[in-house]
Amino acid sequence: MFLAIIVMQKALAQESSPYSYFGIGTMNNVDNARNIALGNTGIALESPDYINSKNPASITTIGMQNVIFDVSGLLKSNTISSNQGKDRRINGNFTNLGLAMRISNRFSVGAGVQPSTSTEYKFVSTIPVEGTSGTYPITYEGSGGITNLGVTLGYKIDNNWSIGGKAKNNFGTIIRKEIITTNSELEISRNIRYTGFSYGLGTQFNKYFQKERLQLTLGAIINFKSNLNAKGEAVYTENRDYNNSITTKLTSKDSTLPLEMGVGVSILKNDRYRFSFDFTQSNWNEVKNTVTNEKYYRQQVYGLGFELLPQRKNSQILSENLIYRVGLNYDTGYFKVNNREINKMEAMVGLGIPMNKIILNVGYGYGKRGIFTNAAIKENYHSLNLSIDFLDKWFAKRYIN
Repeated sequence: MFLAIIVMQKALAQESSPYSYFGIGTMNNVDNARNIALGNTGIALESPDYINSKNPASITTIGMQNVIFDVSGLLKSNTISSNQGKDRRINGNFTNLGLAMRISNRFSVGAGVQPSTSTEYKFVSTIPVEGTSGTYPITYEGSGGITNLGVTLGYKIDNNWSIGGKAKNNFGTIIRKEIITTNSELEISRNIRYTGFSYGLGTQFNKYFQKERLQLTLGAIINFKSNLNAKGEAVYTENRDYNNSITTKLTSKDSTLPLEMGVGVSILKNDRYRFSFDFTQSNWNEVKNTVTNEKYYRQQVYGLGFELLPQRKNSQILSENLIYRVGLNYDTGYFKVNNREINKMEAMVGLGIPMNKIILNVGYGYGKRGIFTNAAIKENYHSLNLSIDFLDKWFAKRYIN
């Protein structure tokens, strides 16, 4: 885990969107590739062979003595367009490093590290000259993000009902630069360090109807509102050749992560056809952020997924073990730019490949940001998600010494 933290801190860039300028950066989609391919659903999905970050209660479905290692990554190509032209950027990174296991008949535990948000942008604008009608060119640059180190605990009340909780330590640094060009060049660099804990709860209930050969799973989550303490410094440098800089401390202020609530439903028919639906709402309208001045509003996210499971289980032919997935996700967004809401829609397809003690999940997504509003900047992106889950057995008694 210590090594994982270092890796995440060194390589946070996943998002090259200019919208990552706002607040604490763009919220990353850091779940397993299976959930992402199913329209980013997972609140009501069991996870016997992978780590489901959507609902901490799902950890109780891991088999007895089983241990799961999860490594996930993302590669993204983003095309940004405005009335000034187009720009294409490619980036990627690890999105999840986790471990989960069943420690008793009722208890399961897990731990993981994920990059929660990322800031990666560079764009040019102008600012007015005070007292005149003229303007100065200004370049905005940003990098960094917030990582979380989380611990999950799940408890199985009975064969149908389970609950879970998760505690996360959020930390990271965001660097914001403003370069103003006049007769000389002035660079303002702000390094803002964030720290803070957050907590969440989840539950799942499933019922099997034997006559209809149908399994119904219901899920719910709540992630409580929490504060992020922000501390940092600002460095003012005039003309890089002279390196004449002045450092000032920023006042310590708080940013806030919103209250998030979600519900989900999953239906498995004939042990082969699975439908899943998620709805989450985040109260960003109650959030304060003192670093940038955009307006927040309540965010709603809808996810819909379909999964086709193999007709024959444990077949010796690889092609007969493949799992096919398709999904759709719509995000209303949570902040306004020039009084316009920035929403997002994405369509996904995916493939699950079981290989003995390894489960490989691959997903492809195509999405648009700013699609239903007259946004000044629109984005079309392609994403490739990859998750590798290693399955192992621990604590097994030796039968032959």
